[in-house]
Amino acid sequence: MAYLTENQLKNSVDMPIALPDTTIRQGDYLILSTVKLLAAQRLTLRAMALQLFASSVDITHIDVTNKVVPNLGLAYVVLRQDYQSGVPGASGGLDFLYVDSVGVALRSLTPVVLTTPATYSVIVANNMQSSATSAIPGSTSIDFKLIVTGQWRLELTVA
Repeated sequence: MAYLTENQLKNSVDMPIALPDTTIRQGDYLILSTVKLLAAQRLTLRAMALQLFASSVDITHIDVTNKVVPNLGLAYVVLRQDYQSGVPGASGGLDFLYVDSVGVALRSLTPVVLTTPATYSVIVANNMQSSATSAIPGSTSIDFKLIVTGQWRLELTVA
């Protein structure tokens, strides 16, 4: 069993990742947290939860043609290294969490430990787009009310 010593406590910073009740419009995304990791530091993503609790359309009418990235659900959270721009869920994500229905998705209990110096970002995205073949009219925006919670631990000096 690992104990947090006084020395470790002096060198550790726990930082929340939080998005309160927010409506994210079709195709939009928000960068929730960004941490720049330097040499001899360690960043650990310990916990993450994504909750979808409302939609502007009937979710049963959404099909795969409405998804920007087909395998990432209705909305998702992604951990990216040195993210600049573009679709956050495109290849290169270090960790993903997504929802396929109203409810809560939790990431695994296995922490993601990062030691490579870089800038790391947690991004939440609405994975919807309009589609000519969908049952949802192209003029209707597929918007979601989401909540995201999580926690980083930054260790300033790693022996």
